[in-house]
Amino acid sequence: MRAGSQSDIAEGLGAFEGIVTKVIVLSLPDATERRERLPQHLAEFGISAFEWHDAFSPDHPKVQALQEQGLVASFPPCFRCGQKCCDCENNVLIPSQVANFASHLDIWESISQSGQRTLVIEDDVFFHPWTNRVVHRLRKKIQNGSIAFDAQTSMLLRMGWAKSRDHSAFRLFRVKHKDRLSNPCYALTPAFARLLLDRFTRVETTSDIFMHKQVADESNSWTVFPPIASELSWSDGSVDSQIHPKKNRLAFLAAHNRVDEHTEHEQRLRRHVQRMFSRPILCVGHPRTGTGYVAELCTKSGLDIGHETDGADGISSWMFAVDADENPWALDPIARTRRALHWRILIQTVRDPATAIPSIMRENEHAPASYSFRRDHIKSETGIDLDDFNTEAERAIASLCLWAQIIREQKPDFVFRIEHDSEALIDFLHDTGFDVHKEKLDLEPVNAEKLYKGVHYEKPKVADTDWGKIGPVPKKLLQEYCTLYGYTIPAGATK
Repeated sequence: MRAGSQSDIAEGLGAFEGIVTKVIVLSLPDATERRERLPQHLAEFGISAFEWHDAFSPDHPKVQALQEQGLVASFPPCFRCGQKCCDCENNVLIPSQVANFASHLDIWESISQSGQRTLVIEDDVFFHPWTNRVVHRLRKKIQNGSIAFDAQTSMLLRMGWAKSRDHSAFRLFRVKHKDRLSNPCYALTPAFARLLLDRFTRVETTSDIFMHKQVADESNSWTVFPPIASELSWSDGSVDSQIHPKKNRLAFLAAHNRVDEHTEHEQRLRRHVQRMFSRPILCVGHPRTGTGYVAELCTKSGLDIGHETDGADGISSWMFAVDADENPWALDPIARTRRALHWRILIQTVRDPATAIPSIMRENEHAPASYSFRRDHIKSETGIDLDDFNTEAERAIASLCLWAQIIREQKPDFVFRIEHDSEALIDFLHDTGFDVHKEKLDLEPVNAEKLYKGVHYEKPKVADTDWGKIGPVPKKLLQEYCTLYGYTIPAGATK
């Protein structure tokens, strides 16, 4: 039966009657704002019979199954260009993109089994005023056989994409073999849905690239001009994007004086990771235990390791011991969060507690953001609150030892004792394949007399008797640290 025949028309499909027999709206179950807006908008085009298809969130079992079965491409390389280092704005498949792909797989499975030609739209779709005119012309082409759009024919119709110069009421109606990423509005036959499922092996790109560029070709797809639809999240920011936050959302919120939402969205933009960096080396440690020193040492040996900033061979930053959303000090985008970094070699710096603890006590007192950052992550990772310890010395000991424990659980490739291991580190790097040398390795301490907001403070003195006064929990942590890393337990803390 040819699509569009009288007996093939379903009611409630409005402008799309005679083209499809079903309309599906992809939408997250909790997308309240979107779900409240859409029915009235669809009614403007006579569409009352549609089905919500609940999209998956990243924690949905079907999404998790793809990850657990190794069916999601990892970084590096970039999933778009295939390069390890590139300028693509989004070079890694983030969880929401994987969830979106899984959601479309679920839709395609449903359509392939239903036998119905289906219009698939996203819940932030916006149909333009010329929709009825364009769809009327499209229906005629289907009815006269110019476009084969019956259930048994594998066919995709692209009808809406990100707003661009294509969107114009004055463009002549055309159907062309031009690919467009048309997830906001596309129609497909059950046969094309089966083709998509047959071609799927693993998530190696986004759902729109897979469908509209990799599977669709001139034999099984047409693109309708002018496009009848776009999506609001991309076009004007009137609704929030559920995959990548958009800057146009900020402008919309500011224009409507939605101050709190504007502040929240600014933070979301800062913290969102859609582009990964790849560097071979990551050096981490506790503040005041040599992350600056190891960066300088590696640089002297012929590598480019940045201290709390980017380097061609890697970065050294105590903040990169944890997956923070946003680091308190970041000198460039790569230093903003470890979540955006892929590395191959993890180096941990450690330092003799006898000299480290006074420096850490000074750090805790005069760099409250540093202390707060460590306190939050230590509590999250270990359940221990630094504020529960009685003295400055105990808090410094607990911070040093628990931060080292967090790093130790990540199985570092090399533990660098800053007092002893300079040559051993260079040997390790050489054996690992790096072009390094041992010339000019005699380094002075780096940042030993650190300034806090431009002011130098003397380190507190920790006498032998002070070590004996620490409580049983920090004492046990200290003893374990010294034993693991080969340091002498300070006198007074041995019992």
